[in-house]
Parts: sequence; C-alpha cells; structure tokens
Amino acid sequence: MQKRPARRLKEILLSGITLNNDPSRKITLNGRLLVFFFFLLLSIVFWFVTALNRDYNTVLYFPVQYIRFPEGKVLINDVPDRLNMNVKSQGYTLLRYKLKSRLSPIVFDVNSFTLNTVPGKSESFVYILTDFAKERIQQQMTSDVEILSIEPDTLIFQFAVMVEAWLKVKPDIEIEFQKQFMQVGPLTLDPDSVLVSGPANALDTLEHILTEFRKYTGVNKSITEKVSLHKHGNLKFNTSDVTIYIPVDKFTEAAFKVPIQVVNLPDSLNLKTFPGTVEITYQVGLSNYEKINQHMFRAEVDYLSIENNIGNQLQVSLVRYPEFVGAIQYYPKNVEYILEK
Repeated sequence: MQKRPARRLKEILLSGITLNNDPSRKITLNGRLLVFFFFLLLSIVFWFVTALNRDYNTVLYFPVQYIRFPEGKVLINDVPDRLNMNVKSQGYTLLRYKLKSRLSPIVFDVNSFTLNTVPGKSESFVYILTDFAKERIQQQMTSDVEILSIEPDTLIFQFAVMVEAWLKVKPDIEIEFQKQFMQVGPLTLDPDSVLVSGPANALDTLEHILTEFRKYTGVNKSITEKVSLHKHGNLKFNTSDVTIYIPVDKFTEAAFKVPIQVVNLPDSLNLKTFPGTVEITYQVGLSNYEKINQHMFRAEVDYLSIENNIGNQLQVSLVRYPEFVGAIQYYPKNVEYILEK
C-alpha cells in the first residue's frame, strides 16, 4: 500500500516528459516564432521606408574637373581635386549617391567666373568664391538635391604665360638580347620631336622629353611599339605617344685588317708606323654581313700628339665604322713609329 504513491508520482513524471516531447507542440511553437519574426521584419521595413522619405542634411564629396582657363595662360599651382558639398535631400536620393562607387565629376568652367586678384599678389594669383558658383553647380545635379554650402569656400589659381617649343624625344629603355642576337641599326622614334606647351620657367629647364620606361628581355626580333611620353607637371604635348623601332638580327663575328692613316702631318715629313695596320673584330647582323668592307673603317694616329706621348709610340684611334656593327675591338691600341724628313 505504501508503494502506490511513489508509483503514481513516477507515472506523472513520465507523462510530463512525453508531453514535452510532443512533436505537435514543437510545430506550434516554431510557427509562432516565425510569425513573430515576420512581423518584426515587416515593421523594420516600414520604418526604413518611412525614414527614407524624410529630408536629411549630409556631406557629399564630388570630384571636380577644371576647364577653360584664361586664354594664353596655364595653371601652375595645385587646386582641390574634389568639392565637399553640404546638401539636403530625401533619404532615398542621398542613399543612392552614397552607394555609388564613383560620382560624376563637377565641371568647373573657370573662365566663366569673375576672377578676383589675390591681395598682395601679382595678377597671376586669382581666386573664386565657391558660394558664387553654387547656382551653376546646382544645374549639374538632380533637381531633388539642394546645395547648402561648398567647401573649400575659396579656390585660388596661379597662372603663368604659356609658351611653346619643339623638343627632342629621348627613349628611356633597357634591352637584354637573347644569345646570338644584337641591335643592327640605330633606334628610331616617330615622331622624334614633339611640340611642348607650358610655362616658360618649366620649358627653360628641359633639353628633351623622355618616354615612359620600358625594359625588353630575351629580345630575338625587331621591336616596334607605341610608347607613352613621360608626363611633366603642367606641360602639354601635341601627341601623347611615339612609335619606337629597334632593328634586331642574329649576328656573326668577323674581322678586317685596316691600314693606319696619319693625320696633321706636315708635307715635309714622312711618318711610318709599326705595324702599319690594325686588326678590327666586330659583330654584325646576318642581314648586313655582305654589306661590310674594310673601307667602312678608318684607324688614325695624330702627328700633333707626338709631343704629349711618352716614349716612341702613338695612340691609335678608330674614328670611323659602320653604325650597324657592335662589340668592336681593335689591336694594337698603340704603335711605334719612325719620323723621316
């Protein structure tokens, strides 16, 4: 009789466990949570939509493009590359601007504004108050955006008189040839000069215009390529690039013996060198091999250098050789001589 209450308690506990594991109860509970989160999300969406319909003030950063400077003048100072605009508009519009990865630049027509001279500066220093530009900038934006203010509040420009000059183009290149290949002629540029315009103080310091650097490796054929010109501050060129041509060919080695010529020798004297010839070795492209002859080379000694020489020797100079040969060597570099009257 005493075991019945204990047995009864056990049955109640077991029945409770079975109730808590009832699948239908779980489904009902999950359904209620889904309904709750659905209405929570819906309320957030309605709140977000309502918030976007309101007007807000914010700062937008617009890139700026300056055009039409005073005639015959060139800008020589740095000006802001963006305008910070405090604007007012609906949340929808502002969100659209904020989400853009790149805003369209504001075109700033400098010559259309009244240019005020900076106090204490020459006439080359002028300024524009951006507050007076607000109306024209507003025309470049959508009508649902109102510009309240612009930073910076002042744009300062320094101009210089523009001049022009033709300058030679100089290639900035480095070449590594494949084995048994070489350059077989002069490098050429088309065009080889450019018309450069800019402030006089900038052009006066330049002797030539460099191309952008190029490095060629493993070269085994002629190179023809367009190369951009290296930019120089405020300078402008009549062309942005040039065509570079480098003739390349497989080479072979060859040699010639060339008689030594004596220069600046008085008619009353006779000078003989020992030996009377020099041996010249060189590399030449296969396409030019048959064009070579010994008359294309000239080796000289100068009679006037006798007084400056130590001992009975004169220095030999190779004063002429074809432009399409390379790796030139000659021997001997110095020769003995006999002077006769």
